[in-house]
Amino acid sequence: MSAKRLLLYFIPAAFLLAGLVVALSLYFLRPYPAEALAREAFQKAGGEERPYGFLLAPKAPKALLAFYPGGRVDPLAYAPVLAPLKAQGYAVALLKVPSGIALLGKERALEAARDFPGLPLIVGGHSLGGVAAAELAAREGLPLLLFAAYPEGDLSAQNLPTLALYGEEDGLLPPAEAREKAKRLPKGARVVFLPGLNHAGFGAYGPQRGDRPPKRPREALWREIGEEVLLFLESLGLSTPPPPQAVR
Repeated sequence: MSAKRLLLYFIPAAFLLAGLVVALSLYFLRPYPAEALAREAFQKAGGEERPYGFLLAPKAPKALLAFYPGGRVDPLAYAPVLAPLKAQGYAVALLKVPSGIALLGKERALEAARDFPGLPLIVGGHSLGGVAAAELAAREGLPLLLFAAYPEGDLSAQNLPTLALYGEEDGLLPPAEAREKAKRLPKGARVVFLPGLNHAGFGAYGPQRGDRPPKRPREALWREIGEEVLLFLESLGLSTPPPPQAVR
């Protein structure tokens, strides 16, 4: 076969391969937009958009919870779970991160904290967002909230107030794996496995590839998650604490 004929075969094949790579990238990297009810929950709670994310803040907040979204998940997806905290006296910042990847915006929580100088800061995150939150919490000595997440490194020697919530129907972080990874959590961490909850059930962004379906109504699960989070925040005793290291 001549070189010219080989070239004629090669060029279309190369374009086809390139198109396939682009199509697969768009499929696997496409974002998970927040559902309409999540946006409604945010608006109903009187939220406002800031450069660092979506803020829900009462007039005199007790503390700020800065929350990192899961990979490629719209941060507003967590409004149905976390927006009710505003009525309980807590400010919540649903953080925007570059390209939807929290590890590319690990300092975003500190940006939010600058709007509340001297206010106690708690960091949290879902899935990949929890990895970013854990890294920042370990570095700055902050309380940590995890949804279907675990630290990248071993934090078991550290004393950081921590709540880690997992779903018994999680297809991306199955309970057996979650229990093993939970050994990396800081000392005294509260670990809770919620029956019927899957990976995507921590927010309102639709089903997620590789996940299992939930086995209970998500509204009931959201209430349980919210109750656990509120109990955790109240247990920190943040009425008159010293400002955290992260916002000094």
